[in-house]
Amino acid sequence: MSEQQEMDCAPAGPAEEHELFKQFIGKWKAKVTMWMGPGDPMESTGTMVNMIDLDGRYLKQDYKGDATDGPFPNFEGRGFWGFNNVTGKYEGFWIDNASNQMATEFGDYDKATKTWTMLGEMAMPGGAKCGKRSVITVVNDDEHTMEMFFQGPDGNESKGMHIQYTRA
Repeated sequence: MSEQQEMDCAPAGPAEEHELFKQFIGKWKAKVTMWMGPGDPMESTGTMVNMIDLDGRYLKQDYKGDATDGPFPNFEGRGFWGFNNVTGKYEGFWIDNASNQMATEFGDYDKATKTWTMLGEMAMPGGAKCGKRSVITVVNDDEHTMEMFFQGPDGNESKGMHIQYTRA
């Protein structure tokens, strides 16, 4: 193996892009608004605890919803968010107890607006794919938002979720 091939296989350390995750460390109160079709949205609250994991490479997320009588009682979710030095893209992974899907998304950061735009897709009942766009925006040191948009069969996009995070 050549010296260049060995260097390409060497583990990459955290990059400058990983530093951006540090602003999300800590405990956050979440106010969730979710649209699941026509009519008024559903609202819930919860807590997200974020920490840096695996030597600074990932932001590990642990969400626990507040008790509710709604369609997602005892909601919990876990996620990881990282930056891929090879592709130059941010990558996210999310699982929760409201579905059996492992959601992944990939995207970019806009330094001017302090916004990540992440793209992915989900399987719908019957097997059809649905496009998904998440937008994470840093408002200030103690507040950020996550908006999620879904693409319908007609190709049009609609807002499905808005989460307002404030530092606890």
